[in-house]
Amino acid sequence: MSFIEINNSLEFSFKSLHIFILMIFIVWVILFIYSLKVYKLKKTIRYFIPIIIAGTIGELCAQANGSYQYPGYFLYISAFNGRLPVIIALGWSINLFLFLHMSKDIIMRFYKKQNLWQLFYISTCAGFFALCLDLLEDPLAHHNGWWVWNQSIERITLFDVPLTNYAGWFMIVGGMTFLTLLIDRSNFSENRKLLINLTTPFIIFILLGPYFWFT
Repeated sequence: MSFIEINNSLEFSFKSLHIFILMIFIVWVILFIYSLKVYKLKKTIRYFIPIIIAGTIGELCAQANGSYQYPGYFLYISAFNGRLPVIIALGWSINLFLFLHMSKDIIMRFYKKQNLWQLFYISTCAGFFALCLDLLEDPLAHHNGWWVWNQSIERITLFDVPLTNYAGWFMIVGGMTFLTLLIDRSNFSENRKLLINLTTPFIIFILLGPYFWFT
């Protein structure tokens, strides 16, 4: 099985799923161009690529046990017995970029000491924003069939979505926010920051791997 799969049986018709995909793509392009202009290439890579890797690994592992599936998309990343739409992988970078910077702006207005506590507050705030988005997005997505949770598996749910999924959004975005900002504030060169930041998805996977697998 190839790493990239194309859904050749897809019937194209403009419906809610395609509007959802188009919205994610437009927002991603705008944020990516904005980041390139403001933060330049290396920092943009640090903000976008590691979270895409972390989100992709986490979702593929969670899918491996049959918890949910993404029907009806055109382009998939396929590995670990899971299939993740490429657009969903890009969506993870939108979450990190927006919530990291929103939380940073909010927390630094009230807690000005640049220490680990400040990073903790920013990361917790970012995770909370991600959780709030997922409380809106996941039930809507499940209802519209943008992704479908396996209801035959017994677990505690909210709006037909497992509670563990909401926790996953909080932990991935919060964890990646903390690691990204920690690297941002280090005294390393930008090249070294880039190399270190590219290892953060695997740190997240090591810490949360069992959680992803049994979600």
